[in-house]
Amino acid sequence: MDFEGRLIRLGTRKRKNGSLEYEQIPMMDELCEVLQAHQEESEGLWVFQQPTGRRKGQPYSENRGFPQDLCRLAGGKAFGCHAIRHLTASILAQHNVPMIAIQQILRHKKLSTTERYVRGLEPVRVHLQVLSGGFLKNKPTAEPTKEKELKAV
Repeated sequence: MDFEGRLIRLGTRKRKNGSLEYEQIPMMDELCEVLQAHQEESEGLWVFQQPTGRRKGQPYSENRGFPQDLCRLAGGKAFGCHAIRHLTASILAQHNVPMIAIQQILRHKKLSTTERYVRGLEPVRVHLQVLSGGFLKNKPTAEPTKEKELKAV
């Protein structure tokens, strides 16, 4: 992470030959501040490091299970990082962000991949209004809607 330049370097192996490819993407100011504070509190050089075990103090090399573990601790339904990518695409599309910008944010090589993310979420667009304004503004007021009721809509 480059806090001064407000950039995150992300790698992927999702390329034709499977080689590791890195790209730098900009960080929002709030994210940069939170991550910088987190790093200052940690004992080592890394923002995210293994807290225990034989790799203690070394950087995380993968995030398998991390979001799911947090969801279980919070008592919610488990989801992974890929679901966050889909949600990001949907929120951006809902706010009329151009598809090419969404493609760049998600780091897709092909626009058609980005279009699949957004098109696949069109049926739930109306339900995303719940996310508008953040969690504290939109506290649950009733029991969750049952799946059968959703299918009827």
